[in-house]
Order: sequence, then structure tokens, then C-alpha cells
Amino acid sequence: MCPGAPVAAAASDKSVCVMDASGPLGHALVHRLLRRGYTVHAATYGHSLDALALLAAAGHDEDRLKLFRADPFDYHTIADAVRGCSGLFCMFNTHEDQAGCDVS
Repeated sequence: MCPGAPVAAAASDKSVCVMDASGPLGHALVHRLLRRGYTVHAATYGHSLDALALLAAAGHDEDRLKLFRADPFDYHTIADAVRGCSGLFCMFNTHEDQAGCDVS
């Protein structure tokens, strides 16, 4: 094992990706991860990046918050968002008009 390998592994262990980070749960998760010292790749599914940009302006280290626009049906946009991350959080929000649907 190289002497520098543990350092590189430790740095990547602190990088995570939050998919659909612009929703309420994703936004809160991004905020908490940043407070705990993680580098966060915050990906949105076609939503505005404005809410996430406010996190960057709210005193968080801009080098630790990376914003991505990802399409859940496009492999390349998801691969770009998760590249270099050791963890992944996915938020699956239903549309309000589907909340009462019966799937049986």
C-alpha cells in the first residue's frame, strides 16, 4: 500500500451525492451534510438550482458544495454527479397528483 493511499481514501470517504437535492428532504440533508464537513454533490432533477445556491451563500464552504443538474433517465448526467463520491442518497418524491393513487 502506498503511503499516500489512506489520505486519498479518507478524502473520498467525505464526498457524497444527494440526488434530487432541491426537494425539502434533499435540501435539509445537503445542509446537514455540509455542516458535518462532507463534500456534497447536490443533483436536481430539472428543478431550479436557486434553492441550493442559497445554501452556498449561507456561510458554507463553496468548495464543498457542487451543484449538478441530473436527469434520472440519463445515465451520463447521473454518472457526472456521483463521480468521486463514496456515498449516495436518493430522494424519490411522488407528484402531488399521484399521492392518492391505488397501486394494487
